[in-house]
Amino acid sequence: MDSWRRRRVRCPWRPRRSAFTAITPPLRRYSAASASSCRGSSRSPVITFPGPVSALVTLPVAPDRDGIARVLRLERCARAALPDLRATIPAFNRLLVEGSPHSWDAEDVESRLAAAAEECLAETPRIDEGDPVSLPVCYDPALAPDLQEVAANAGVDVADVARLHSGTTYAVLATGFAPGFAYMGDVDARIAMPRLTTPRPRVEAGAVGIADRRTGIYPAAGPGGWRLIGRVPSALFADAAERIARFRPGGSVAFRPIDRDEYEAAGG
Repeated sequence: MDSWRRRRVRCPWRPRRSAFTAITPPLRRYSAASASSCRGSSRSPVITFPGPVSALVTLPVAPDRDGIARVLRLERCARAALPDLRATIPAFNRLLVEGSPHSWDAEDVESRLAAAAEECLAETPRIDEGDPVSLPVCYDPALAPDLQEVAANAGVDVADVARLHSGTTYAVLATGFAPGFAYMGDVDARIAMPRLTTPRPRVEAGAVGIADRRTGIYPAAGPGGWRLIGRVPSALFADAAERIARFRPGGSVAFRPIDRDEYEAAGG
């Protein structure tokens, strides 16, 4: 029998800062701080407690389309098993849950989450086959300062980068960083590049970036360190409520190449 069926892994590490201040930094801190003390077998889900009434479940699967599908199933199971949960945040291959201080029992929560995680690992996940969100992208070097470098690194021309990037239907693996920002994967390995060593102080709204095998769209102007290879007309992100609701973990996104004239006509 696989080791994850035999045991649960629990770590007593608890940072003082709330795990819900921002989803991404706590996940990174968890990975770095708890790896040595909370490591189970490669098939074991790991349950940690980053706050007094929160728990983080990390499934032993890749943080990809299959991984987020399993996490979304885990989210449904967790809400059914723990009806007093106040919030759940699915991201990549992890689920963060927050309960009520009046009913939180760490031992009971751990037991129920472990059982739910076992169920998710035992079954084949159902992949969302709904229609993808379709977004127009202008792959013009004048709008994409890293496009030519990405092309040179891949040994292809700019048109090939556009073809490779838009030729994939991406899974939304997580949302965060900024309201309306979606982490999507996986980018074709031929055009994957790491983040910039030094982030730009300003990236325009609608900029399409890649970081390793992830891609995303900056929903508002601000600093950023991803490689910029295109731009979606910023008018599509003008409504704050709409841009937040557009992406959800487990959903899918497709990019449609447009030329500069069409980009300008759409609001630029």
